[in-house]
Amino acid sequence: VARGYSADPKHLVELIKGGIQHQGFSLIDVFSPCVTFNHDNDFAFFKPRIKKLEDEGHDTQDWKAACEKAMAWGDEIYIGLFITNDRPSLDSMEMVLQDGPPLARRELGLSKEQGKKLIGRMM
Repeated sequence: VARGYSADPKHLVELIKGGIQHQGFSLIDVFSPCVTFNHDNDFAFFKPRIKKLEDEGHDTQDWKAACEKAMAWGDEIYIGLFITNDRPSLDSMEMVLQDGPPLARRELGLSKEQGKKLIGRMM
């Protein structure tokens, strides 16, 4: 779980790359102030408040600290990698998913004749 800021594209790119490379589910929240409709939380609001978790020595294995930093809103708003959880992903634990694509995308392996016969029995 991470958060980035559109005004810091290099940092955001690194977060996105990390999310893509992570085995399993990744979530990246991105602050991108709307210059048209949001006149309160604009770039001038975020600039002095944004703090990078990497600069704070944040432990990405500490759930409580991750929650506290993620919920912080005021003089300090944190961006970066909040928490990582290195455990097996679903596709590595489910045998049926190790044999190829999801079942819905697999060829049935039936001939046209077998398919017609099967459908005929169901009708």
